[in-house]
Amino acid sequence: MTIKNKWIIALVAIGIIGFIIVEGVVNPKLEAEQAEYEAEQQHPMTHDFAALQKYHSPYMGDFSNLSHLNQALPLHDQLNGYQLYPETFTAQVNYSLDTSEMDTADLEQILVYNATANFVLIDNLEQVVYQFKDTSHALSREAAQQWAGTELKALQDPVQWDSVVRSKLEKPAKVQEAFSQIVDN
Repeated sequence: MTIKNKWIIALVAIGIIGFIIVEGVVNPKLEAEQAEYEAEQQHPMTHDFAALQKYHSPYMGDFSNLSHLNQALPLHDQLNGYQLYPETFTAQVNYSLDTSEMDTADLEQILVYNATANFVLIDNLEQVVYQFKDTSHALSREAAQQWAGTELKALQDPVQWDSVVRSKLEKPAKVQEAFSQIVDN
């Protein structure tokens, strides 16, 4: 066997071992981390608010931006379209979900979180209506700002967001209080 053939066999062996490591260890680990991250994005307490900064817009009429923002928020897997009402600066977000299918406290926590994120990142959005199969909830910017106790623009900073919004949504009693303060109906 020549030295050249030994090198070819060694390189093939290294390639096979590398392939086994990548496909057997690295890729499954990356897929597990991605699945864990996706699962965290479904809950307001673990959602990555910093990842939403790219959706900041001064205008609610930017349909693409509004759509992408809501596709990055909890409950995005139940989205069923949008309707914009520019004359009242209102966005209606439709869900293909019957609210009886969810725990009430979890649903209220998600709606407060999602509405506040929409108001913080879309400057002229005044109201969000969440339309479900069986009911709807309207949440207003003014009520969200009163609930937060600070200018909503200040909450664009993820540290501020966590200290104000996330901390107020940790306990079920606070979620119920927030929901009753922010919902218009």
